[in-house]
Amino acid sequence: MQVVQKNITREEKRKQKLDVILRNAAKAFMDQGYYRTSLDDIAKMQNVTKPTLYYYIENKEDILIKCEEQALLRINTMIDSVINAQKSGFEILYDFIKGYIGLMTDDVIRCHVRHRGQMENEQAASNSIKNHKELEYRVREIIRIGIKDKSIRNCNSTILAILLFDSLNGITGWYKSDGQVKEDELTEEVLALVSGGVRVV
Repeated sequence: MQVVQKNITREEKRKQKLDVILRNAAKAFMDQGYYRTSLDDIAKMQNVTKPTLYYYIENKEDILIKCEEQALLRINTMIDSVINAQKSGFEILYDFIKGYIGLMTDDVIRCHVRHRGQMENEQAASNSIKNHKELEYRVREIIRIGIKDKSIRNCNSTILAILLFDSLNGITGWYKSDGQVKEDELTEEVLALVSGGVRVV
């Protein structure tokens, strides 16, 4: 049987290459530190020259901005998915936490969470903080749904949302995919703690 190969456009090739650059750079930023990782280091990872790297990114800070764009797209898509499900507020929150933990183990998203709002460009930093607040507002709304349908205990949705984000985002500081704690175990423990604290039984 003849296999028909899909023709990949130049733009698709560029996107694929950019994705690899972002993933490698994000891992380096997390392992070595943002300021200790140079564009020369990133170019060497890709086995390209530094001028070639500028075809895909404007500067090192642009990597943080592009990582944030990818992260926000994936996180918001996940939230859209869980909110649109015909479930109770607690079940939606449960699914959000489970999905968010899965995303937090991805290097690009870990990099975004670690460095959000830390851009030197004031407008980029302001946008980053605004984007994070909008995610927080979306989770507050999930909590309010649960309070209204009585699947989540009556509580301050703002406090709970902030506590959740602080705890979940903290995972990026210590979790390693090749470490002793496995993702399934991490997810199970977090969900058990949240269920015990907010679910109405």
